[in-house]
Amino acid sequence: MKKMTKAISLLLATVMTAAALAGCGNSSSGNGAAADTQAAADTQAAADTQAAGDTQVAGDAADEGTSAGGKYKIGYNYFGSGSYALLSLANNSKHVIESFGNEAMGMDDEFNVEKIIQDVENMISSGCDGVIIWLPADSLYETVANMCAEAKVPFVLNDKIPQDEAIKEKLLANEYFAGAVSPANAVYGEMLADYALAQGWTKCFISGPSAGDPSDTPRIEAFREKFEGAGGTVYTETHADSADAALPQIENALTAYPDIDFVYGSGSDYGIAACQALQNMGIDAKVLTSGLDSEALDLLQDGTYMEVVNGDYWVCGTYAALILQNYLDGNPLKDADGNAIWIDDVQPF
Repeated sequence: MKKMTKAISLLLATVMTAAALAGCGNSSSGNGAAADTQAAADTQAAADTQAAGDTQVAGDAADEGTSAGGKYKIGYNYFGSGSYALLSLANNSKHVIESFGNEAMGMDDEFNVEKIIQDVENMISSGCDGVIIWLPADSLYETVANMCAEAKVPFVLNDKIPQDEAIKEKLLANEYFAGAVSPANAVYGEMLADYALAQGWTKCFISGPSAGDPSDTPRIEAFREKFEGAGGTVYTETHADSADAALPQIENALTAYPDIDFVYGSGSDYGIAACQALQNMGIDAKVLTSGLDSEALDLLQDGTYMEVVNGDYWVCGTYAALILQNYLDGNPLKDADGNAIWIDDVQPF
């Protein structure tokens, strides 16, 4: 156990170093192959830097006569390969999976919610011993949970968790549910509302993914509660499945409300789209966004429109893989009540 703890500590150090900058986005920001290449390169660079640490992990496992608990085939999905943040989140899981000597099977949902179910089915039918799941809607959790239970395949929720307490209770009652990990999403929205109010800004509108998204809904609700509670005005909310679809929505909102102080993009893809819309419309306003990627950082450094970005170190992808590894090794992580571990408070910076 001491050697396994050492292995987990080294893996955490590996991926925390890998995520030098971070945040969890929601959909394609239009970066395409460039985003994929950069995210993969960042992860690989960190992996190379930590090679000595990984060698020690392997050595510790060999001492115990196993490959870090045994080799498994572990599946994981990611919503689309055009998002820097989403691919980085997935790469963190992949790195941990492979560091334990396992086989990783990644599935690209191609920004198609319906394809998620198909991809989970493919992971199960291909013989995965466990799966790490990213789900963008509460309506999907029970479906996936039932699929995994029927196939007797353990699963862990990565980055997004249901907001409905009834769904949570059903998940905790599922013997194949290994655990869940997500950011403290409400804190994201509260932080940016506090910043806007400190600047004396009173007028804005919000751009985000489809209504009901498990990450962005609590961000937006917390933002509105804090901002409107202090006298601020949110003119409207726009929702779209992708940044490409969000851009004309934001431009239409700017036409209707050109006197805004800022736009809140609840995910980095929507913040990036808001910057583009402001430039296209020639409107002098700022953008606040939650969730980092390389383009958001470039815009932040430029300073013309992007004012503040908050996010976390993509550690949900790391923790999710560690939770599943422990379950497969026969050492499931439990809370004080004996339930599968449920982490919903990964803090942003």
